[in-house]
Amino acid sequence: MNILKKFFIVSIFIIFSTFAFGKEKISFEGLKMKDVTGKEYVFQSGKKTYVKFWASWCPVCLSGLEALDELSQEEKDFDVVTVVFPNRSGEMNSEDFVKWYKELGYKNIKVLLDENGDILKLVKIRAFPTSAFVNTQGKVEGILVGELPKETVKEIMGDAVK
Repeated sequence: MNILKKFFIVSIFIIFSTFAFGKEKISFEGLKMKDVTGKEYVFQSGKKTYVKFWASWCPVCLSGLEALDELSQEEKDFDVVTVVFPNRSGEMNSEDFVKWYKELGYKNIKVLLDENGDILKLVKIRAFPTSAFVNTQGKVEGILVGELPKETVKEIMGDAVK
């Protein structure tokens, strides 16, 4: 990616994040939820995290799962997790979602079930997909709406999120 395009992407991210959050950053630190295998996941400080919010009924979300599976498998200095909201925002219940998701066959994506709406209460998600970029202190650096190519996610996580 040329330097001008890279600068533009990171600049837009930083400007949008400033307008969206002002001075106080949202913290995911300590939030707990189960993944589709039943294993508990806890957002912890110490490592940057890319979080993608999506829904099973969203065709744009579904079209990005293959690239997300690839990104999840790659060697990188940040975690990749996704979050769905069972029984909220038009999503099916947890049991039906897990059954449906397992049939898709993705092996590398960490899918968390926000059954209590904990993240939904913190982040006012208005569209799917939406991405959050979490720094090493567990605080959200910024949020972008729309499907992001994995190259863009890596650029943002490498350049704008510390």
